[in-house]
Amino acid sequence: MEVAKRFRPISYLKTNTADVAKELQEESGTVVITQNGVPAFVCVSFEDYYRSQETNALLKLVNMGEREKAAGKVTPLEQAKRDMEAAIFGGAARKKAG
Repeated sequence: MEVAKRFRPISYLKTNTADVAKELQEESGTVVITQNGVPAFVCVSFEDYYRSQETNALLKLVNMGEREKAAGKVTPLEQAKRDMEAAIFGGAARKKAG
């Protein structure tokens, strides 16, 4: 994970909001806004924000799967295939060509 390299005081953001927005659109990354010299919040482009939200959602799904696996809530592959075919084809076994 990259550490933020761009820090701006909140007074800069107040007077240069459009410039900060343009900077974030042109260059990926973040701008850390400080208040009294202390990081207060982070500005990020919408694309970067959306990408991070997607990544977080995928990580949550992976974590959920790992917890279910550890709890023994798994179905063997062949059984899962049969269950899926039954759901799709209404219980009628699909005949394989060949």
